[in-house]
Amino acid sequence: MKTRELASALSDLDEALGYYGNISPFFAQALMDEIKVAKRLIAEHPRAWKPLHGGMRGFPLHRYPYTIVYRAAGSEILIVAYAHFKRRPNYWHNRQTAA
Repeated sequence: MKTRELASALSDLDEALGYYGNISPFFAQALMDEIKVAKRLIAEHPRAWKPLHGGMRGFPLHRYPYTIVYRAAGSEILIVAYAHFKRRPNYWHNRQTAA
C-alpha cells in the first residue's frame, strides 16, 4: 500500500525528533527506527489496529509515548498525526477533513 503523510503529521514528527534529539541522538534514531517498523506493519495490515474517531486507526509505539494516527482507504494509507499519548488529546480530529 502507498503511504502518504499530512504536512501537519510531519510537523508532529519533527517536534518529537527534535525533543528526543536534544536528549540524545540515539533516542531520536531509535524513535525513527520504531516508526519505520510501525509504518511497514501498518502497510502490511492496515486494519489490524484500534479504530479511532472518524474512521481513523491508531498504532501505538512500544518504546515512545506516541500513536501513529492513520486512515486506510483503498490502496492508500494516510498518516494524519504522530500523536503524543498525553499531550493535547484528540487534537488531530480536525485533520481528517484536511486530507
